[in-house]
Amino acid sequence: MSGGAAAPDRARAVVEEVVGLLDLVTVDPATVTTDRLVPVAGVFSGRGTTRGTTRRYGGLIAAQALTAAAHTVRSGRPVHSLHAYFTRPGDSRRPVTYLVEALRDGPSMSARRVVALQRDIPIFFLTASFHDPGTGPTHGRPAPEVPPPDEVPTLARLLADAPGRLAAVRDMLFAFDVRYLGPPPGGRTDGEQAGEAHRRAWVRVAGRLPDDGPLHAGALVLISDLPLLLSAMVAGHATEWGPGDLGVSIDHTVWFHRPCRADEWLLYDCDSPWAATGRGLATGRLYARDGDLVATVAQEGLLLTRPAR
Repeated sequence: MSGGAAAPDRARAVVEEVVGLLDLVTVDPATVTTDRLVPVAGVFSGRGTTRGTTRRYGGLIAAQALTAAAHTVRSGRPVHSLHAYFTRPGDSRRPVTYLVEALRDGPSMSARRVVALQRDIPIFFLTASFHDPGTGPTHGRPAPEVPPPDEVPTLARLLADAPGRLAAVRDMLFAFDVRYLGPPPGGRTDGEQAGEAHRRAWVRVAGRLPDDGPLHAGALVLISDLPLLLSAMVAGHATEWGPGDLGVSIDHTVWFHRPCRADEWLLYDCDSPWAATGRGLATGRLYARDGDLVATVAQEGLLLTRPAR
């Protein structure tokens, strides 16, 4: 999270960690007790991480689940959408077993369902759909006009006067170079109206990843669940999002519009159309440097705030 390009040693460490987290181990299906109505296409294990709290980072489990699903789909058929539900908290220190069900393999589309198990208990469900690219009408919402990433302060510079807040997000952003346009994560701007504010940032994996489409799709899922969405959920409210507050993901959806590299700059444009009854909805759009919309994200979460003092 230093200025400019990542130092070579840090870039190598970042790439090794991201690749390692998405490098799943194949498990013998006979070792997993299951009673399924559809064929089991594969069983995989994803390792945990010692970063942050023991509560498992939702973006990581979603990325590993998508990677598991992709392992069972023929090469060259990319993911176009995923829909996920977080049903129980996971322990980030422990591995997770991903059981992939083959729902359909058609002439141009494949569908998979993934159940994530920890200690033999389901903690997460994901459905993913894969599609052979075709032809048809073309349009896309244009990217907002913002300064380029090299003119935007690094996170370390933006939070130089708030070391506690910087420390709180470092583990979450371990592999990413993030440049916020406007307030830092959880911050607000005077005069913002609740539900009307946007949170925008340039983001990329802070190292060069291998040329592997499913790997970049998994890394994009990691990016999609960064604290940008939680910041959007509270944008414009009277209080700032502090270290004692908690946003807990309930569900998460990503639509992949075209392949992109997660190690090149992406503009993440987030807002929150609704929050009430202890929940908040956030939506986001990821744009490539050329302005093309590459993915759309939606997430609902529980918003657990500290009591007023």
